[in-house]
Amino acid sequence: MTDDDGIPDCFDCPVGSSCGGGGAPPVACSPGAFANTTGLSECFRCAGGSYQSEANAMGCLPCDKGSYCEPGASRPLPCEGGSYSDKTDLSAASQCTPAAPGHIAARGSTEQTACG
Repeated sequence: MTDDDGIPDCFDCPVGSSCGGGGAPPVACSPGAFANTTGLSECFRCAGGSYQSEANAMGCLPCDKGSYCEPGASRPLPCEGGSYSDKTDLSAASQCTPAAPGHIAARGSTEQTACG
């Protein structure tokens, strides 16, 4: 974009977005990413154990109990059936705790339950 003189417009690059430079307008960060300061050329990916479901975000949220969040997650993924978690910082399915013998855990469980 240019002004009436043919000179490229300058854009502010607000939080929640990135600006590629060269007079490029801001682009909202995608879900799973954030920009917590102005003037970034790239958005940061959410770290493992956190997620962001919204675009244009300024930060990430802790993962939900009973779930894990891989790096760059846009939503929590539930622990598989037979495993559980009461933590909010898991970054991989392998970090969910397997149910002990004689116990069950449904998909997305935050605790195991004794059988019978």
